[in-house]
Amino acid sequence: MGDDERVGVDEIEEEEGGRSEEASAGSRADVSKIVKILLYVVGAILLVFLMIGISYLVTKYVQEKKYEREQDIVVAPPPAPLAHFDLPAFSTTTKDPEPHFAKMTVSLGYESNPEMNQELVQRTVQIQHIINIILRSKSYEEMDSVEEIINLSEEIKAHINVILIAGKIKEVYFKEIVVN
Repeated sequence: MGDDERVGVDEIEEEEGGRSEEASAGSRADVSKIVKILLYVVGAILLVFLMIGISYLVTKYVQEKKYEREQDIVVAPPPAPLAHFDLPAFSTTTKDPEPHFAKMTVSLGYESNPEMNQELVQRTVQIQHIINIILRSKSYEEMDSVEEIINLSEEIKAHINVILIAGKIKEVYFKEIVVN
């Protein structure tokens, strides 16, 4: 009887030991799962803080650069308007194989000077001749874009300034441009 009880106690202890080992193994697995979850949460939180920090630094950098660009701009009053000398309208054709019609009204801008105005009046015919020659040498493509028109005004200005003595033309204004 004593031996039988002893065997029963040993069996009960073994069963409890097996259960405790299973329970300890199960609790270890639960702990490792919790640790993994906590590590992921901590990693996510660190990642969020890192993203916020980088965003802050980038925004600060961009604002500083924008401020520097705004500080480089010097506000100056606009220059006084130039005096102008209006020329009659020019009508001509282009040098293309199939000529296009071109009509322009030109005004010459210069610094206000009575001698310059008098010289422009005296040389009106000569200035018209120069502009007509320049316009006749252009093709439709050379009067087609804004860039080409600006080049045309610079060319006219350069050729007219060669013949002037009392001053120089500062700007060539096109009051009207029609090219068909």
